Amino acid sequence: MKSEIEEQFHDKKDHEREIGHEEPSTKSLEGSIIIGPEKRKLFGIFIVNEKISYVNLISYLFACFLTICLVVYLSVCQNFVLTVILRIYSTAGNVTGSLTLYDELVALPSTLAWGVLSDRVGRRYVYSIGFVFMGTAMVLYSLVENVYPQMLLCRLLFSMGVAACTCMMTGTLGDVAGGVHERGRVSALVGILAGIGGVVAGMVLIKVPFQLGSLVKNETEGLRLSLVIVGGCAIGLAFIFAFTMPNVGAPRGFCFGKRWASGDDSIPVPKKKLENPFQMLKYGILAGRDPRIALAYFSSFVARADTVLFTSYMSLWVIQHYVDIGYCRDSKTCYPAAGDTHTLTGIGQGISLLFAPLFGYAGEKFKKSTVLGVAGIIGAVGSLPFAFTKEAPAAKSNFVFVTMVGIGQIGIIVTGMTLVNGTYVDPRFRGSVAGVFSFCGAVSIMIMAKLGGYLFDVWMRGAPFVLMGIAHVLIALMSLYTRLVTPGLEKRDREMFAKEAEMEKEDKED
Repeated sequence: MKSEIEEQFHDKKDHEREIGHEEPSTKSLEGSIIIGPEKRKLFGIFIVNEKISYVNLISYLFACFLTICLVVYLSVCQNFVLTVILRIYSTAGNVTGSLTLYDELVALPSTLAWGVLSDRVGRRYVYSIGFVFMGTAMVLYSLVENVYPQMLLCRLLFSMGVAACTCMMTGTLGDVAGGVHERGRVSALVGILAGIGGVVAGMVLIKVPFQLGSLVKNETEGLRLSLVIVGGCAIGLAFIFAFTMPNVGAPRGFCFGKRWASGDDSIPVPKKKLENPFQMLKYGILAGRDPRIALAYFSSFVARADTVLFTSYMSLWVIQHYVDIGYCRDSKTCYPAAGDTHTLTGIGQGISLLFAPLFGYAGEKFKKSTVLGVAGIIGAVGSLPFAFTKEAPAAKSNFVFVTMVGIGQIGIIVTGMTLVNGTYVDPRFRGSVAGVFSFCGAVSIMIMAKLGGYLFDVWMRGAPFVLMGIAHVLIALMSLYTRLVTPGLEKRDREMFAKEAEMEKEDKED
């Protein structure tokens, strides 16, 4: 009777022969497998898949930048829509939490569906569709006149786009990166570009509505016009990404009835066996039995909660401070609130970007669970004191706390993406694992945003940041556990890879 390892090995080899592209594997000095074709170096630094061109890499990195830029911009802008356009003040926290809850009720199934679909049709197309959804939603946001149903429907459409883009940002990373030990630096670059997207949204785009307000009728019309411009640009870029993004994760052919076509009709394309979507989804869920992947899933939970709680409730926290002292109502400008939001979300987060390469390098040199634990501790030290501050938004102490939150957040994002793209993930199901990774982030937003919004109104305005601090403490503890069991997991991996190498050698001899 064959062992479980032998069955998995031969099943994988049979699958590769069926689809006609059995890929070579090479062994690292530590015995881990680097799955895929020959590696290639771009810009003299980044080791990537040999099929990735300069255009592919640049397009992917710009898509990562744009993804976070749009997410942060709408999260910040939505609070100005509530106060400036719809004149909602006392219940703004609860409305924000409710919209985010409904957003994630759509995102939960969407992330799983997008991940599985990307394994069937290719990640570049799913990524592009996501940008079309987000851009369209932003354009429609400019027309809203009420929260329910208009703003809600726009938010749900935006949610489907975010689910596609965040899932593909993670899944495409595994297609782009060429080697195990170089994935940390590629993840760091993705983290930097994603962080820059947040900075641009918080420092540049946040001021656009008020600058446009001086050119048109008022700040309300300026806000509407800015949403149309940003959304239109997202739609236009989506069509460019459809042709320039990496296509490594795509199948060799597409089925049109009984005919299989490829980019070159002169080359026969073998029929690819289509995996059962539920089996692919099952793999993504069961992969969490590995503590390293489970830790990666939880890092997504914390990172997404960080992103949404910070961007949504930071701007709302600032706006409510100015509402209390007489701004943002009765035709009085809300520009000072935009200025302080710019300082806290833009400059504070911008400084944290300097630490992205450090976390990427540390992820290559040290155990990733250790690096993730350090990021969790830094984030907790920043979040908890900030939650209870009595200072005005522009106080220097707040600036320090926000910077620490940003450092912890970027560390969790970079290291978590590296963890979920490890060699212990089967490349055939990388999109499915990425879907579950994003699914965990959607769950966190659904819980934390609604709870944070409720506590914002009924307890104190720093409540969302208390939740952030607790999440950072929990990931630090989970990282410690994973660090303790990692040596045993790596030993098991080495034994399995050695067995596979032996069977591969016997298979060639036969």
